[in-house]
Amino acid sequence: MAAIFHSLLLVLTFLVAVSTLFEISTALGWRKAEVSGNDFSPADPKDPKVVELAEFAINEQNKEFKTNLKFDHVSNAAFQVVQKTNYFLIIVARDGSNLGTYGAEVLLNGDSKKLVSFSKGPISNFQ
Repeated sequence: MAAIFHSLLLVLTFLVAVSTLFEISTALGWRKAEVSGNDFSPADPKDPKVVELAEFAINEQNKEFKTNLKFDHVSNAAFQVVQKTNYFLIIVARDGSNLGTYGAEVLLNGDSKKLVSFSKGPISNFQ
């Protein structure tokens, strides 16, 4: 019984120490603020990088699903940095003569880009 008590006491002491160090490092500004679930940083929809990513998303969608969407403009954009950068885009594009709104998520990892999702309508939790 004493061994279990000492083990639990050791674990609890470790957790308190880690928690204290975490609080100190945050207070001193040693770590960046964490991004959670729905925390986005706004991006300028007219930024050439954002426009390039939107055109990439349209081109990838057209290749993969044999569609013929034509990029018009980005109406809203945001990004989220966790380990890589995810861009969330609201894209206006033409499907024939119909103008529609599409939601796209593009993952950037260094110089590589990957279309994570593409759908008709805006991305949920991001307007």
